[in-house]
Amino acid sequence: MRRAPYGRGFQVTATMTTAWFATDTARQIAANIISFQAPNGGWSKHVDVTQHPRQKGESYFAESEKWQWISTLDNNSTTEQLRFLGLAYTAHANVEYRAAFLRGMEFLLNSQFPNGCWPQIWPLEGSYHDAATFNDDATISAASFLRDVASGAYPFVAASDRERARLATERAIECLLDTQTVVDGRLTVWGQQHDPITLRPTGARSYELASLTAQESANIIRFLVRTPSPNARVSAAVHSAADWLKSTQIHGHTYSFEAGRKDVPGAGPLWARMYEIGTNRPIFSDRNGIKLYDWNQLVDRRTGYGWYTYAPVLALRQYENWARKHPRPGISR
Repeated sequence: MRRAPYGRGFQVTATMTTAWFATDTARQIAANIISFQAPNGGWSKHVDVTQHPRQKGESYFAESEKWQWISTLDNNSTTEQLRFLGLAYTAHANVEYRAAFLRGMEFLLNSQFPNGCWPQIWPLEGSYHDAATFNDDATISAASFLRDVASGAYPFVAASDRERARLATERAIECLLDTQTVVDGRLTVWGQQHDPITLRPTGARSYELASLTAQESANIIRFLVRTPSPNARVSAAVHSAADWLKSTQIHGHTYSFEAGRKDVPGAGPLWARMYEIGTNRPIFSDRNGIKLYDWNQLVDRRTGYGWYTYAPVLALRQYENWARKHPRPGISR
């Protein structure tokens, strides 16, 4: 076995215009993407689909020498390949693009938990991968894509499949509402991952402790404010999560993913990636899994992981626009 060509990730970018999709380069990438589509319809992450189509004996997976394929939603995998194929089909009406797109959509529908969220990897393989996963926006990526399908963004999808996508999106919203963490009787935000049975926040990798997360919660807010005609429960979830983000912002610091945090008077706001449930204190950990309250005490995970985030800035900006149309109960327009 040869491992697949490794790449940092795959994403549909602004440079991929309608004119670009008419090029031979776009057609070749589409062919490569289809060749690396795993048997269950999904895609692995970190596969460089710009190099060549999958060869006989070549893995679907780029991260180990072990023979395996891992279909995942991590790092926007599967959903970005689907968006690419949808745009490619619009440009060329190639039936192979459509067939691969529909297989990938089936992967998303089949891998959704009964509770409405998604695991990181499917089929389930054990460990934290089986949690209801918000980390790196796994559930939000799947739900956002299916909402686009349901809205008619891909006209070649049959009406019956658009309806299935709509129902899956509704179940995803229910899961978001059910997993929003309540502390002392008040709605707060979400964890990076939640136990699929109890729906409580749970840990993942040794340094990813059970916690409340600002980054993924910000993107959940951005998803929920796009809900047409939000009901009282959705509105309460959004207002409460925004309140929590406002109460946990940090000033006086900037943060670099590569170099770490540096004190800058007046800088901010930013947020910690993880907060202790109940105290809202920022928490950190090395690979030994010991909880720390000071980023400066980190040793082997000090860099290479996003311990702070600016994601809530955009989420709160969108929230303020949304809140003018959807005020809290008892507040007149």
